[in-house]
Amino acid sequence: MLRRISSVFALLSVGAWADPVAEMAAFSSLKNVDLAKLSAGEVQTGRGPTMSFPRGLAIESAFVVKAPIARTLELQRQWSPARHPELKVWLHGELPAKPTADDFRQLASAPTNGPVKALIAATEKFDAAKPGLKVSAEEAKTLGKGGSAWSGAWASVLLGRAQAFNAGGVARQPAYVWKGETISAADELGRLLKEVPKVRAHFSGITSALTGGGGKTAHYWELFDVQGEAALSLGATFEKTTPGGAQTADVQYFASGGYFVLLTLYQMWPVEGGTLVWRGDYIASPELGELHGMERMGSGAAMMKQIRQFVTAFVKDAK
Repeated sequence: MLRRISSVFALLSVGAWADPVAEMAAFSSLKNVDLAKLSAGEVQTGRGPTMSFPRGLAIESAFVVKAPIARTLELQRQWSPARHPELKVWLHGELPAKPTADDFRQLASAPTNGPVKALIAATEKFDAAKPGLKVSAEEAKTLGKGGSAWSGAWASVLLGRAQAFNAGGVARQPAYVWKGETISAADELGRLLKEVPKVRAHFSGITSALTGGGGKTAHYWELFDVQGEAALSLGATFEKTTPGGAQTADVQYFASGGYFVLLTLYQMWPVEGGTLVWRGDYIASPELGELHGMERMGSGAAMMKQIRQFVTAFVKDAK
């Protein structure tokens, strides 16, 4: 498979788009991108368009990977943030096309740190009337059944949602019940993309698969930190070749804490010495809807810092 992909990229010369920085400028909010600085190891980050969607936030970044596109895509498929303790992703598991409960067995051996203990406590004490965890009304019935069953309860939730995604993408995800609201991940994703029309148009060929499913997809789940409490997520990554490059879309369509949906888009171009990557992160979080002014700016700065950490770790692994 990789040999076939490599042969495709061998036919795509840098001349397919003579100036990738100019192409980036046509849809991105990043200004004054300096390819020489990126090639030297700098990671440029900045805010995306200001959103009228209160729960939405956009962050953009650009960097260079010292590997050709085919190799960069392969590394992206195989990469696990759990290998980097500073990223606070404790478990990362790949999922097959037809997952079973056994694919989440790592949950039973999750680290016994403070954040995981906080998740276990929140699961044990779960109150559907005052949910501190983001689940559907039906999923709420499986929580709060005792500490020994916490991993099994979450394995059931994750399996059901992974199967629903395989059947029809984000559109098939059960709605969250959160503080009296019924919130659809598909609606949140749609509102995020509506706020960035240039990006939506540029990635239209790949984002259409997010809500309806289909296409070449890799699936995964993670256990990670959200402000001192562990959370669980499910994600899927889509790939698409483009004239002179490639695109990927990573959607985390479920999270038990921190956000309702997180979409990360990548555009890759071949450049001398490697691959130029533009990355756009679009998050819908209930906490963002409660922030204003300096607090909201601080949240954006914190997200940019976290993205730089993830990018730096990935680029380091690619060397």
